[in-house]
Amino acid sequence: MKQPAARSALSPTFRFELSLANEQSLIALHRRRIREALRTTLEDERVVSCELSVAVVTDPRIHEINRQFLNHDEPTDVITFELSPPERVRGVRLRPAGCPVRRGAARRIEGEIVVSAETARRRAREFGWPPHQELTLYLVHGLLHLCGYDDTTPGEVQLMRRRESEVLALLGLKPRVARSQ
Repeated sequence: MKQPAARSALSPTFRFELSLANEQSLIALHRRRIREALRTTLEDERVVSCELSVAVVTDPRIHEINRQFLNHDEPTDVITFELSPPERVRGVRLRPAGCPVRRGAARRIEGEIVVSAETARRRAREFGWPPHQELTLYLVHGLLHLCGYDDTTPGEVQLMRRRESEVLALLGLKPRVARSQ
């Protein structure tokens, strides 16, 4: 059962603006489900406000973006861009009693997330779950990057995976596990 995130004690004026572009036809997008996944992540991170642009694209398109902006000559699952540095809002409690510390707490975030529907569909088969759930994982992962999480060291990877699992659980999804070959 999905548990509501502690929001009212932090910011009764939480603001979330989402722009969603669908540039693919491989996976049917459920805008309400996408919005819920992103909002749940933001609320669990205790973000105060977020302006977010999401693009769901093909492998050739994400490959082009990856090459152009990150100098990586390959497609990938998700790319995030901070459009402005995250800032903390003064006067908002970072950690109410009984709540764990979150890196997104009391922040204003403005960014873009680009995800590959082709990669999601391909990887979903490998993990034995529907493509829209793999896509949800990519969205959560990208948003956690914008909240301040990274996956460049083993410790950071472990923390990122734990946060992904926690958010997916709030959405009623079990984290993926690779099938044995």
